[in-house]
Amino acid sequence: MPKTAEVLAGFPKTWILAYGAKVIVRPMVKEDRDGLVDFFKKVPEGDFRFLKDDVADARVIDQWVRDLDYDRVLPLVVEKDGHIIADASLHRRKEGWRRHLASVRVVVDPTHRHKGVASRLIDELTDIAVKEGIERLYTELPTDDRAAIDVFQKRGFKLVARFERNILDRAGKYHDLGVYHLDLAERR
Repeated sequence: MPKTAEVLAGFPKTWILAYGAKVIVRPMVKEDRDGLVDFFKKVPEGDFRFLKDDVADARVIDQWVRDLDYDRVLPLVVEKDGHIIADASLHRRKEGWRRHLASVRVVVDPTHRHKGVASRLIDELTDIAVKEGIERLYTELPTDDRAAIDVFQKRGFKLVARFERNILDRAGKYHDLGVYHLDLAERR
């Protein structure tokens, strides 16, 4: 299983997206703090109900950059013209009973959605997980977030559990939570 440093050696990467945009994909660094705060200001208020962390609060971003640990969480950012247009992360444990699992999270700037950015990020994180020997990826999504569910299902994720009223959004409304898995054993 490669060390995180070996995985990071492959970055930054330049992608040309399907619509012709040239973007840079790289691990998040402490200096991305202000760019991430600006990025999350572009996320519509309605989307915040689907995010695990209250990213509207800059203190959350402060904690992310202060506590960077690529062995635990590998956060990737996508930049276009010097601005962050997407944030994705691979959350894993190197020890314990969940060491064979990793979770994936992806957020894309609304002006760059439906253009393949999320799919490419999921594929990138999947490739990293395979190289690291992860056996299964999972993501947790509100069951009413059809767009995100469609992206993950097109990448091969399958619904394995549904928990009723498991998410309480910022407005106090309950949502059901779906857990989606992608088995990686056949990708080795």
